[in-house]
Amino acid sequence: GCCAGYYCPTSSELIRCPEGKFCPVNVIEPIDCPNTASCPEGSSTITSNGGAALGVVILFFVLFLIVRCQKHAKRFAAERRYDTVREYRDDKEMLTLEEHDRRHSTCLHNGGGADGEDDDNGDQKIDIAAAPGDNEVAREEDETKTPSRTAAEMLAEGDDTEKREETEKKEAESYDTKKEGSLGDDGGGNVFDIMYKDIWLTLSNGRTIMKAACGKFRAGRTTAIMGPSGAGKTTLVTLVMGKAKRSRGAVYINGKEDELYRHRDDIGFVPQEDIMQRNLTVWDVLKFSADYRLPREATNLQRREECYRTLKLLEIDHVVNSVIGDENQRGISGGQRKRVNIGMELVAKPKILFLDEPTSGLDSVTSLTLASLLQGIARKTKISVAAIIHSPSPDTFDKFDDFTLLGVGGTVLYSGERIKALQYFESIGFAKPSNMTPADFYLEISMGRIPQKTKDGGLDYNFDKSKLPGYWVEQGRDYRPPELKDLPNPYCKDGQGEDEKADNDKGGDDAKARKEGGVERRSSDSAGSRFEALMSSVWSSLSDKAANEWHSIENYIGDCSSEFFNFVSCKREGSRNKPYFYFIFYVCGRRTYFQTYREGTWVWSLFLHLGLGLFIGILVTSQFVGPLPPRTCDDGPAASLQACVSPLNDIFAGIGLFVVWIATFAGMIEGIRTFGPEQVVYWRHAARGLPSIPYFLAKVASDVPKMVLNSALFFFGLSFGFYSYGDTDDLYGLLFVLYWAGYTFGYLVSMLFEPRLRSLWCVIFAMMWAFVFSGNNPTLPNIQDEYGKELEWIWSISFTRWGLEALYVNQMLFYDEWLNLSTSFTLRQYNPNNFSQNCGIIFALGLLWLFFTYIFLKGCNRAKQK
Repeated sequence: GCCAGYYCPTSSELIRCPEGKFCPVNVIEPIDCPNTASCPEGSSTITSNGGAALGVVILFFVLFLIVRCQKHAKRFAAERRYDTVREYRDDKEMLTLEEHDRRHSTCLHNGGGADGEDDDNGDQKIDIAAAPGDNEVAREEDETKTPSRTAAEMLAEGDDTEKREETEKKEAESYDTKKEGSLGDDGGGNVFDIMYKDIWLTLSNGRTIMKAACGKFRAGRTTAIMGPSGAGKTTLVTLVMGKAKRSRGAVYINGKEDELYRHRDDIGFVPQEDIMQRNLTVWDVLKFSADYRLPREATNLQRREECYRTLKLLEIDHVVNSVIGDENQRGISGGQRKRVNIGMELVAKPKILFLDEPTSGLDSVTSLTLASLLQGIARKTKISVAAIIHSPSPDTFDKFDDFTLLGVGGTVLYSGERIKALQYFESIGFAKPSNMTPADFYLEISMGRIPQKTKDGGLDYNFDKSKLPGYWVEQGRDYRPPELKDLPNPYCKDGQGEDEKADNDKGGDDAKARKEGGVERRSSDSAGSRFEALMSSVWSSLSDKAANEWHSIENYIGDCSSEFFNFVSCKREGSRNKPYFYFIFYVCGRRTYFQTYREGTWVWSLFLHLGLGLFIGILVTSQFVGPLPPRTCDDGPAASLQACVSPLNDIFAGIGLFVVWIATFAGMIEGIRTFGPEQVVYWRHAARGLPSIPYFLAKVASDVPKMVLNSALFFFGLSFGFYSYGDTDDLYGLLFVLYWAGYTFGYLVSMLFEPRLRSLWCVIFAMMWAFVFSGNNPTLPNIQDEYGKELEWIWSISFTRWGLEALYVNQMLFYDEWLNLSTSFTLRQYNPNNFSQNCGIIFALGLLWLFFTYIFLKGCNRAKQK
């Protein structure tokens, strides 16, 4: 054959490769060296590829300019937003609730009208681009700031509890009168008075964890929900909201029986954890909630005004441009983050606001300030505020108008005005020690640790705490709202349920009758009947579980079908006429851009993909050597016939395997970071009405620029050490679809496995696809012999199998012009005309992984999306 560094136009000629060209083994004419490459005389390959280096330099220069422009735009937007905050802070008319609601009541409450969700009016005044904030100064300012005027006055009043309670009672009565008048003006449509009655929840094992709960959340008032661990505080809120199915009971809204889940758009729920995107600014977080939850008729300016009003209401307008922060990036303080958590719900103008332990992890002063804010929010916005709290300080507890105390087992021990709670418990024989706060006193009663006064004036230290629910039903009539004066009594006087008492009485009578016979009678049931009863119970339990699972599947299919129909028809479900799907897609895409691209740190990760390409290129140290020349085969021994039809050194199968493996693995590692880290955030937004289809599509679309850049840098790095003999455009297109398949499979991995194991699973899957299901070893014709026909379909869904064939075809067609390589394609069962088809199959497999990712995104943890 013709040696490397030479070309052989005929079988008798051997010519040295001239300068500016290179000559691999067995070529009949020299190959032009690229303009940007170096090829001295006698070159068998490209010495250096300056084109790849030039491409990398140009790409990073463009990225540098983009990042610099982003930083200037970010700082410019920050200055304008600070100016706007100061302007809004001084503009009393703009931030007055009554004036704000009068101007925007049509679009924020009634719905209907022209679409204006992306109105640019006022854009020059306020910009939604992200802006840096002075986190350290903001935190010091907030932590040194004294509580609000009301909180300071309450602290200054000291121990004058009676005077304070009398004043608060008069203020509450005055507010109730004003509230009734306002309801008369607007028909009561803008507030919710929530009453729940006879709420029960019995588990499948027969255990009752919520029993005959009754109470009320009144508009314009704050309610504290307290109780010991296991009392069912969160369960009560979940049942009232309709997030879980009640065994029995009803919820009433403004006096009419209804369900709160039908008004999901009007409900705000603040979880205990501060669930939000920590790498976004305060403004970004609030604006995103306002964009997808407010009605479509609200203009862009109106949404911003709502955000600024919320910022001032929560007293966090001075940190509007500060990053939320996490363990790795220092941001706003814990108290400020808790207010942002509340603000995410307030910007949607809810009619009732539930909070799960909002004061947990906060110091007493911050807790007092937060409770004061909640009371002010309830007064000003006329919404119902219900908060689950643990052991609040006296001043914090005094900020709540109403109080609900639960006992172990989900029983209500008190539910009424807070200022009357002490009087009620004294009426049933419990005196508060002088050294104990009211909140701790009530909790101690619920756990049976406070002695009860007896009729003879003594103290019963061993009183039965199970009697407390019965006391509330029988003796708490005067302390309940008018609608709950008369309640059915599920308890007997001794605290035991009527049904339980009847069963026990019956059991006692039966025992007595048996004893009268002299001996206890044994059960007359035979072993067979007991076994039959056991099997019947097991079958009944399995049937119930199967029915529940089938019901969940039906709900899931109905939910997905309904959302898909609404997506296609541009309709939205719910009590509000919320924005169209295409606007939600834009909002989610903009937020993802802020998360991923705004800071510019993502540019450094591109060097990793450049390094991966360089690593593969450096590994290529040998060259392709084709079959022996025909004249050698004609005169040679029979043992050389195999070398006459197959390449002597077929490097492209090995190179292709590593290229496909590394490219897909790199895409997987990037893909698991798209949906995985923010699953909890998605669950929260989905529970508040964020449609999953535009969110999902926006996240995928935001990754496409990264796929393009990462595959381009991988291609440039590979080209440094490995010169492609095939079409370079085709090779880059192949690398892009391989990255696409890797990204989408990474999405699926992030849905299936817990965070700490996702990277390891990516390694396992990448190696499995590359080294087992790629068609390299065993080759495609030998699959049935080694694995059987039943498993052959696995190779059909392996993107590495199609990627390896496409790369092999791309490189080998160059030699096929003067060498007979048909046997090489036949032995591997490759088709030299299927390059485009193979790339299309890889792209289609990516779509398949996307489909399954969406199924799991929507289907997993459905309870957390309600």
